[in-house]
Amino acid sequence: IGSNAARLYICSFFNDGDDRARIKILEFVRVPVRLGDSVFLEGKVSEEKEQNLEKMLHAFKMLMELFQVEDFRACATSAFREALNGQEVTARLAEKTGIRIEIISGQEEAELIYKAHQGALEEGKKVLFVDVGGGSTEISLLHGENQLASRSFDLGGVRMLDGRDKAESWRQMKSWLKAVIKPLAPDYALGTGGNINKLFDLMNLKQGKFATLKQLTTTHAYVSSFSMEDRIKNLGLNPDRADVILPATEIYMAVLKAADVNKVTISGLGLKEGIVSGLLEKHYQTVIKRFQGNERFSIH
Repeated sequence: IGSNAARLYICSFFNDGDDRARIKILEFVRVPVRLGDSVFLEGKVSEEKEQNLEKMLHAFKMLMELFQVEDFRACATSAFREALNGQEVTARLAEKTGIRIEIISGQEEAELIYKAHQGALEEGKKVLFVDVGGGSTEISLLHGENQLASRSFDLGGVRMLDGRDKAESWRQMKSWLKAVIKPLAPDYALGTGGNINKLFDLMNLKQGKFATLKQLTTTHAYVSSFSMEDRIKNLGLNPDRADVILPATEIYMAVLKAADVNKVTISGLGLKEGIVSGLLEKHYQTVIKRFQGNERFSIH
């Protein structure tokens, strides 16, 4: 449950016989609840947003029952972290729907995103993970299995749209990137999240291909040249993506510039895949032990 949208991701696990743990996607539902509009402007989850969440959770629960889901995690990120009534709302929703929402920290969010990529990174490379959400941006520098640095900042697409991004947050992020990340010389950045994936679609770039900072800047200007209506009609953007994609792109551009990294790629993986990988580890530890030395979680 993010600051812009909530996602239900139902998967099954199987061993493909080739020393790999496979995750098969059975169902994926995305609901644009836009929690951030309530929290970043009013400081709390509004009654209307809570009612929408309750309806959504009832629907998600029915789908999980139909798919005979054995276990799940319901995780909430930046908007719930910041909401003054976050704990009260999750308690009421648990009582009404039977679904307990975990409000995870920015650090755990970054770690789960990394977990989704275990076994999928190029060996020997320093990779700068950048996840720009609706309310926060998680940045981690990984070298193989080693995390060299990690921070979460209160900067996100919905937060910027609502005019609730603070100059101090920008200053902290840029200063940290220049002081900590730049000297470690990342080889490239890997962007996660719906906005960077859509940007790559607009640039006609596939997963595994790289975009330069100049290409991001050019694409940002291109999208900016369209009205909201035309972004939906001519560029094929969802209404809740058409407005948030520009501020999100500005965050990616600022990160690349401050870290002195000129190229970024995407994997298509993110927080939801990290949560699934964690559940896989929880339930299939004995199976995973057989994959010693080649513990890959392959999403398809």
